Amino acid sequence: MARGVMRRAMSSVATAAAVLAGIHCSDGPTAAPRRIDESDAAQWKTWVLASPSEVRPPAPPGETSPETARDIDEIVRTQSSRTAATDSLIAFWAGLPTARWHEQTIDLLEFYWPLLPDVRIATPVRSARIFSLVNVAMYDAMVAARDAKVAFHRRSPAELDKRIHALVDEDATSSYPSDHAAAAAAAAAVLSYLFPNDDTLGLHRLEREVGDARIAAGVAFRSDIDAGYAIGRAVAARVIARASSDGSGSPWTGTAPTDAWVWKPTPPKRTAIPFDPTAGSWRTWVIPSGAAFRPPPPPLPGSAQFTADLKELLDIARTRTAAQADTARYWATDAPSSRWELFMDDEIRAHNLGPMHAVRAMALASVAMSDAMIACWDAKFFYWMERPITADTTLKTALSTPPFPSYTSGHSTQSAAAGEIFAYLFPDRATYYRARADEASRSRVLAGIHYRFDIVAGEELGRRVGQAVVARPQ
Repeated sequence: MARGVMRRAMSSVATAAAVLAGIHCSDGPTAAPRRIDESDAAQWKTWVLASPSEVRPPAPPGETSPETARDIDEIVRTQSSRTAATDSLIAFWAGLPTARWHEQTIDLLEFYWPLLPDVRIATPVRSARIFSLVNVAMYDAMVAARDAKVAFHRRSPAELDKRIHALVDEDATSSYPSDHAAAAAAAAAVLSYLFPNDDTLGLHRLEREVGDARIAAGVAFRSDIDAGYAIGRAVAARVIARASSDGSGSPWTGTAPTDAWVWKPTPPKRTAIPFDPTAGSWRTWVIPSGAAFRPPPPPLPGSAQFTADLKELLDIARTRTAAQADTARYWATDAPSSRWELFMDDEIRAHNLGPMHAVRAMALASVAMSDAMIACWDAKFFYWMERPITADTTLKTALSTPPFPSYTSGHSTQSAAAGEIFAYLFPDRATYYRARADEASRSRVLAGIHYRFDIVAGEELGRRVGQAVVARPQ
């Protein structure tokens, strides 16, 4: 299955043509200069590495060595025989090292989301886990690459040989190792592990394209690329080792409680086995465990709070407007984490983040969302609260009710956590993203698939998770 990989690869020429409308007309860099200081990135705290230097490669070949001479000859030959296809490849990979791999992850999950509940790769909690693993892998790989850059300070190909033209921005710190190659190798390996039935050969083909594009662009020697690949693969191995033991593969062997108010399969499919009953015990990134911030019990049927919140849903169902239904559908189109990952792409572009700040932002947000979903799933399967459609079968919902317990709301928990991270990273947009988090939360009530108490508890839980991630030493 090759949807995401092949769609991106097949569209590369057209996309790149729009990005690079004249590489034949200019031999200079095409991207705007980066303005944010990233000189301290080699000291940033990593997630799976004990320190950025843990996977530092050996020193690069000397400037007058035979290896460097061969690398220079390769670049000169490649640039002397450039074609439109070569230029398109250069442009396609000319942006941030993480950009295309982030798109690839979103594409893959977008494909699998409609296959639920039959294929359970893109469940809400698993989608969040996938983003966190891919983004953490790219982050640690790029921090490790930056550590090596600072250690070795290798001059760029264009600085060493005037026959070489840098066709995209060079890294002023060092060409060795390539951070594009490090991110590519890390992402390709982790995605291949996470989507083993997909086009893993296509993922590694894209990984090789990155190296070829950077060499053709005149900003990396072959030895820079190989060192970057080595870093990325070493980091990926650590991420995969963590993922393979995080509890996500453990089968559910329990049973649901037998109380009258307990979750039961919901229409239309009445899926008997709910999504990810063990997810509350999965390994977290920052918070001590999924149970660390467990909310108090929900109100039970017959209580004043439960009766009032169910009545609210029945009232909404009778008066639901087209705008309210649109809001509900907007937040239900993909996994809740995918929507926030797209927001992250928007802010990275709007704030013109450099490669290190961009990957840091992606890692922080996805880690917070993953921990938030684990915490949410702990509550869901600790309390097993029935869904509104079960409490009153006359309720008309705007969406199909997902197959897992009601309390707390996953959209509310995850979006509140994301809102805190976005507010921290982009303080000029804090009000906006907290409002988006509130909208995501309210959308579940507007859809009739969550009680008001689900979203109130979810918002509090998500904020606590988000604040814990912000407080983690950076």
